[in-house]
Amino acid sequence: MIAVVKSAPADGLAGTEIRDCPVPDPGPGEVLVRVAATAICGTDKHIYHWDPSIQDSVQPPRIYGHEFCGFVEKIGAGAERAFEGALQIGDYVSAEMHVICGECAQCRSGNGHICVRTRIYGLHEDGAFAEFVRVPASNIVKLPRYVPLRVGAFLDALGNAVHTTQVVDLAGKSVAVTGFGPIGAMSAAIAEHSGASVVIVTDVSDHALETARRWAATRGFENFHAFNVRTTPAAEVKKAIETITNGVGVDVVCEMSGSSAAINFGLEIVRMGGTLSLLGLPAGHSVTIEDYTRNVIFKGVTMHGIIGRRMYSTWQRMLALLRSGLDVEWVVQATFDSLHEFHEGIARFDRHEALKVVFFPEGEQNALRRAGFSPAGP
Repeated sequence: MIAVVKSAPADGLAGTEIRDCPVPDPGPGEVLVRVAATAICGTDKHIYHWDPSIQDSVQPPRIYGHEFCGFVEKIGAGAERAFEGALQIGDYVSAEMHVICGECAQCRSGNGHICVRTRIYGLHEDGAFAEFVRVPASNIVKLPRYVPLRVGAFLDALGNAVHTTQVVDLAGKSVAVTGFGPIGAMSAAIAEHSGASVVIVTDVSDHALETARRWAATRGFENFHAFNVRTTPAAEVKKAIETITNGVGVDVVCEMSGSSAAINFGLEIVRMGGTLSLLGLPAGHSVTIEDYTRNVIFKGVTMHGIIGRRMYSTWQRMLALLRSGLDVEWVVQATFDSLHEFHEGIARFDRHEALKVVFFPEGEQNALRRAGFSPAGP
């Protein structure tokens, strides 16, 4: 099978190869999935460039990639049941790629998403940038027909956005998203779909903000505001947000950038008693909180650290949102019909030319026919 392999501890082409690898055989409790579509995540970018933050987690050679959907190809002994029922050859599926121990205090108290022994497929085990991927049956999620292949390709990332935004009921709330990357874009879409009264987006890229404005216009969402916090003075942006929120401040801030400046900006604009939901990872391991007493303690804010997806309530909520009409397919801005084009795909992701880049290992039209979906247009 064709696969994208982190072949050596090096950056770019020197460390990533497109190889012909053996098709894995599912062992007891495992399922082999034919990959229909797979998407690039920010973590894959770190692996590709061999960033210091990832080097302790990946031991080359390793097939990477952890966002995918596909069809059950082979079922190992004792693997006939997944999270939501019996498995059959040909089932349309995705998978939770964080594999937990089920025994630690976190797992046993319903917090498996912060399991201390988590192993991640695509980092610690071979992943989904391949024609086939082997995963535990217990992590398989059967997908309904209303999930398009292009969306099924990045449910892992969509789950992060759902987890980040759904820490509180957003109906009637004002929501700010700091950082309009892929997950920030999906978070804005979830907020609008969930009945937020106003959505505010900040970023440092005019290109990203123009994408945000086009999305809002397409949705006919009038209570949308986008600000470039690099070119517009912070005091001016804060004053505008104060006016937008009638002097109260933002109910919920979803922080996606990991920037100290963005986190402090979020603390400035959040209302008294408001909520900060924090997903973005800083370039280093620390951030500086300015005026902690005034902006955190005296404001009485609630801060949520977000990692991964709650197992499996986030998946259930995500599928419910898609069933009710949540549209996130628009974040797919580049597609490729072969994993041989991986280097070009990640270059476009690097250049911020596409929020999500999706690969179809056997071609999109072939995958659609296999799924029984209507063929995509040109």
